[in-house]
Amino acid sequence: MPPTCIHTVVLTVFFPLWLLWPIPGPLRMDAVAAADGSFYDDLDVAVVLGYRAGLRIRRALLTVRGRVEKRPFGGSPPGRRPNRDRNFDLGAHSIMRDYFGVGGEPPVYSERDFEKRNRMPRAVFKRLYTAVRNEPWWRRSINATGRLQSYPIQKLLAALRVLGYGEPYDRPDEYCRLSPSTIAEATRCLTNFIVDKWEATYLLRPTEDELKHILTRNAARGMPGCIGSIDCTHWLWLKCPKALAAQYHDRKGKRSVVVESICNEDTYIWHFFIGAPGSYNDMNVLACSPLMLDVNAGVWPPRNISYTLNGRTRRLL
Repeated sequence: MPPTCIHTVVLTVFFPLWLLWPIPGPLRMDAVAAADGSFYDDLDVAVVLGYRAGLRIRRALLTVRGRVEKRPFGGSPPGRRPNRDRNFDLGAHSIMRDYFGVGGEPPVYSERDFEKRNRMPRAVFKRLYTAVRNEPWWRRSINATGRLQSYPIQKLLAALRVLGYGEPYDRPDEYCRLSPSTIAEATRCLTNFIVDKWEATYLLRPTEDELKHILTRNAARGMPGCIGSIDCTHWLWLKCPKALAAQYHDRKGKRSVVVESICNEDTYIWHFFIGAPGSYNDMNVLACSPLMLDVNAGVWPPRNISYTLNGRTRRLL
């Protein structure tokens, strides 16, 4: 029985009795206050007893129905597999020995092997590691049992293996000595960190001075008014959900995602748009591209930049 119902029942019973309570004569104020205090004390006791009786009735009904409530217990449930002793120190030592050298000895793998396995030079890896090692999730922490957890270099290397080779989350476990759930979380944290920290730096649209320099170089190469090369490509989506299969069905019968990018003659990519369904062609992708929406709205590029074509001077917008 809920507490509200109990209060209703108790008040229904005790309130008429309080009205019928015999009063022999005029009472003083202190006597009335004492009577009210004793009444509310009795009321609190009645509420507690009524609630206790309701719990007993509910437990009895559950017992009859065969559903006896059990007290909650702490710790892991019976039969749960204990955590593996992955020896994080050994995993970090193996990484340092193979790629950076330990104790004054040269690393086992050369710079070429490092770049081939991690898809980036060692200098870029060190810069990335320096940026993430002091972040809250990447720092070496202590679990509830007081044991030290994995090193930042283990998480970073495992995430790069997943991103660089498309490996499943349980594949780098043997070398990096991390659980699949930790590797999955490291991959998500790394991608979010890179986007949040360096998107405004490396995917920044050219400034006015850079646009003038690009136009000058392209005009010398016989392409006046050209500020970059734009193209779209399809990335195959093997794990596409069935609910989105028709939307991402491309012309080759595969499920894919369209990627739009713009680069200059030095193959420097300064625009990257991904996420359009595979059923879109290039015209549909341009129609929803953030860059083309800004161009059509007159936001970018600047209006004061011009170029000359066939003896006529035109503006970019």
